[in-house]
Amino acid sequence: MSEKFDIIFLNKNDFESYYNEKEIELERLNDLSKVNILIGANNSGKSRFIRNFLKCKTCFYENRYHMQNIIVKFNTLINSNHFGAHNLHQDVTYQQYQNDNREILFKNIEYSNNQVKILKLIDFNINVLNGLDLYYQIVNIRNDVKDKRESFEKFEVFLSENFFNNKKIEIVAKFNIYHKHDGKDDSEIINVYIDGESKDLHELGDGIQALFILMYKIYTCENESLIFIDEPEINLHPGMQRLFLEQITTNKFLKEKNLTYFISTHSNHFLDLTIEKDDISIFLFNKVNKDKFVAKNVNHGDNSALQYLGVTNSSVFLANCSIWVEGISDRNYLKAFLKAYCKHIEKTYPKEDIEFAFIEYAGSNIDHYNFDEDELKEKINAFSINNKIFLISDYDGEYKNNKHQIYEEIAKENENFDYQTTKDYKEIENVLPFKVWAKTLIYFCDKRKLKIEDEKERNKNEILESLKGKEESTYKESYIGKLLNEIKTDIPELNKIWDKAEGTLMNKAEVSYKVLELTEKEELTWEDFKDNDKIVSITREIYDFIQKSNYK
Repeated sequence: MSEKFDIIFLNKNDFESYYNEKEIELERLNDLSKVNILIGANNSGKSRFIRNFLKCKTCFYENRYHMQNIIVKFNTLINSNHFGAHNLHQDVTYQQYQNDNREILFKNIEYSNNQVKILKLIDFNINVLNGLDLYYQIVNIRNDVKDKRESFEKFEVFLSENFFNNKKIEIVAKFNIYHKHDGKDDSEIINVYIDGESKDLHELGDGIQALFILMYKIYTCENESLIFIDEPEINLHPGMQRLFLEQITTNKFLKEKNLTYFISTHSNHFLDLTIEKDDISIFLFNKVNKDKFVAKNVNHGDNSALQYLGVTNSSVFLANCSIWVEGISDRNYLKAFLKAYCKHIEKTYPKEDIEFAFIEYAGSNIDHYNFDEDELKEKINAFSINNKIFLISDYDGEYKNNKHQIYEEIAKENENFDYQTTKDYKEIENVLPFKVWAKTLIYFCDKRKLKIEDEKERNKNEILESLKGKEESTYKESYIGKLLNEIKTDIPELNKIWDKAEGTLMNKAEVSYKVLELTEKEELTWEDFKDNDKIVSITREIYDFIQKSNYK
């Protein structure tokens, strides 16, 4: 679950020109996350807001997740009968707290011992990086304490894995202290050694240089830092934007640094990547007049921000090949399979939106596309969207049989078109091995009954036992609700996430996101997925198709 928090500004005059969507002076910013995207037209107040933030010496943040924990502990303490309703020592009457709507938790409590910490003070130490002094930054960090040097080495690993096929990377700012001291050398050259071969940083291209400057400071900054970035999309291909966002949201090393990001952007692609993530907050800025700006929090699932910037999935025109899937759940499962497979074979996950892109064709809408370049153009020419296509479809209807045969024939004749189907399985959910369901279903049980860790472990074991008594092949050709309905008979705590008695999933996306999330956390691995031959064949074919489209 995402930990949302609010920022409270001690001096409202610091933001005197800013108002919330109710046109009330901005005294706090609600529902922030670890990654916060600020969008708006030119002169809408985004950059000015960041500048005001940096001028603000202190502010508080309020974390509702921690507040709820405090409330639970408080209520537990009251109910434990360790003391009565009136505490003589501090002359305070305790009352049980039922909600978090700003009512008083305690009455007449002296906070002399600072026993309850709801607000945390943040003290700012501002460091601005624009790339102009990058040379000296690298010289310094190469000669800094061990922790700093190790963070820089992690940055070199990031470059190696994402741009140089895991080749050894060393970054050197050439420096001769004697020549510098004597004024004999005023050059500031940054060399990148790739398996021992030296290249100047400027030779690597504008995109890598831009991402280099962005990620360098993030990898090497102090833990708990606030990171403010203005328009990171400049000189960044949409695929690089995706890579940047994936790094700051999923990279284990960076997440352990516990950083908080504020990113102002005009990039519709950034929004396209973030609008469905509940661990990222989006704020829309509008200019009312020269002295009035409105900051609105865009809730998860609110597409107004996308509409504001006119988002279109333009990345599919820029990628070297495309993977066509029926919907978002198919995309998430295939990403999970591919990420787990790449980890297993010790290869870098292909760069999404550069080396490949997903296109969602929404089931029967595939009938509107023409994949045969020799046919008359009565339908949309799929190859005008992307000239290398891998098409994947479910095998869940008799009407599709003829289509499957047609696509298979086209794939034999066109080397730029590959085709796969979930043949023998009703839907893509049916290919998930029991091992995957065993690790996933616990997250779809009644959370009110799983607050105690022992109860959670008991349910995990019961799910495992329920699956052990079943045969996977029994559920290949029926909707996945048949399996889940039988599991619920054994585990009443399982929420009904399927339609009708034994139908398909009601929220396919939610389950697929959880599978992808567990894969990115390495709680699900290729060992879990490889039990199904269909997953193995589809994943290997997709991986080979991407490699062929980019490197052959």
